[in-house]
Amino acid sequence: MFNSILARVLALTFGLLVLTLAALILIMQTPLSGRVFDRAISDSADGITELVWLIETSPTEVEGAILSTYASRSRVAWIDDSFDAALAADGARQTLLIGIDSAVAERLRERDIRFGEFGALELARMRGANPDLFYNSSSTLHIAIALEDRRVLNIWLSPSIIYTERPYGLIFLVALLLVVTGVLGFALHYVIMRPIRALELDAERVGLAETAVPVSETGPLELRRLAHALNRMRLRLDGLIREREQIMVAIAHDIRTGLTKLRLRTDGRDTIPVAEIESDLAQMEHLLSDMMAYARAESPVVEHELIELRAFLAKLAEAAPQHVDVIQDNPLDPFTIAGSRLAISRMFENLLANARAYGKGWVGLRLERDAEGLRIAVEDNGPGIPEAQLDRVFEPFFRGEGSRNRATGGTGLGLGIARAIAHTHGAQIRLSNRAAGGLRAEVVFPAAMGM
Repeated sequence: MFNSILARVLALTFGLLVLTLAALILIMQTPLSGRVFDRAISDSADGITELVWLIETSPTEVEGAILSTYASRSRVAWIDDSFDAALAADGARQTLLIGIDSAVAERLRERDIRFGEFGALELARMRGANPDLFYNSSSTLHIAIALEDRRVLNIWLSPSIIYTERPYGLIFLVALLLVVTGVLGFALHYVIMRPIRALELDAERVGLAETAVPVSETGPLELRRLAHALNRMRLRLDGLIREREQIMVAIAHDIRTGLTKLRLRTDGRDTIPVAEIESDLAQMEHLLSDMMAYARAESPVVEHELIELRAFLAKLAEAAPQHVDVIQDNPLDPFTIAGSRLAISRMFENLLANARAYGKGWVGLRLERDAEGLRIAVEDNGPGIPEAQLDRVFEPFFRGEGSRNRATGGTGLGLGIARAIAHTHGAQIRLSNRAAGGLRAEVVFPAAMGM
């Protein structure tokens, strides 16, 4: 539930607000509440004395309306026949109440006025004994004033702990804001920034060796996902570097082999027929051409154009040096993509060439459209590939028979080039063995790409 950063921020904010509210409630249960109540008496003195004057000078039938008008969210008043036993006289607070200079306050100088304070627990017990009591507060000041007819006017005040008078109001608000901001900042640092800093330190230590320690996938959900993505990127970079190293080693090996052959053919001879070295030069040229195509396959520079794949592949099959059996589910259902004609031709020519090299005289090109997209399968009736090698044959220079001789199929880069071109065009290429025998190389262009 609290794995994501958003959930943690919301939880921290909510928790801090609850703690702030709880702290304010607790403050009102301490001796500090006395000073708050004294301020409330001074602020409410005019209203209380005027309420007494209205009650004593108005008919009895309007008392309810007067009391209702006086009531608010922070105060309530009612009339009883006698004083509450829990109340007591307080000369200092009585002076605050009637110390104002007015004729109304003068009438209260000789009155019996009593005071009392009730905390949150006491109010809760009172509400339990009197379910009709609607007054809710963390702490309440009870003021009881004897009226001329010997009844008692009771007033409950629930003052705000936040000061509203200058300069205390501004000071209190600024202090509260600083405290809340500081606590929230510390909590955010502990819950969010510390895991981010740990991720940063781990990322700085990331290496590409097999023994390198990966980024720790801990912390909030978003950071775990980021760490997981960094680890996947590290693996891809590691594979890319190893692949490039393999290419460089293969280039050096094959060029050295070709040069050795040329040196042996020219050893001790002043001249040599071109026909004797033509095959060696052609083999090195073909190797370099395939390596350049493989290196550029994942970052093509040719601008894309609209290609209707069904018609495009039908023409490609017609131009093949060997008959290709084209099978379509619906030739009149076009599937147009944006891509490079040269690259897509190279991809399918590599697949068709692979099928011709290992098949037994039959090559099929099957086009089927379904909910996933357009499936284009190049099939042959050859020996297939062992299941354990279906993924490995995409690796550069990997060949089932263990050579890179042109007589047995070329450099071993054809399938790797095909997969790289498929990825740059948003397609996926998969190999599988046919139930009837042979290999099936399937290229799937997603339905979202087709027009």
